[in-house]
Amino acid sequence: MTNAVFKALPMLVSMITCQLVFIKVDSKYNLTSKITSKLPIKAEWKGFVIFCSVILIVLLIGIIGICIIDISDVLYGVITGGLVGVSIAISVELSQIQREQNR
Repeated sequence: MTNAVFKALPMLVSMITCQLVFIKVDSKYNLTSKITSKLPIKAEWKGFVIFCSVILIVLLIGIIGICIIDISDVLYGVITGGLVGVSIAISVELSQIQREQNR
């Protein structure tokens, strides 16, 4: 069990770090509204679409790592954690915006 924790640690650390960095950058530059203004879909589906697109990007990186170039497990975990961390931060921000608009 400890082996699995140590293998997941780089991904978790990069996910938490990227979430914190994105929240700080987003509060200063308002990136979430800029990203969502480019998406021509309903507001309640934007977080889901962003999360699904990040999952597809992670899948493509995994396929590239298997078939084309050899990506180490640690590097793949860091990249995946960073992408998932940013998408979770965007989705949470979008859900908060959606709740404020519904009030």
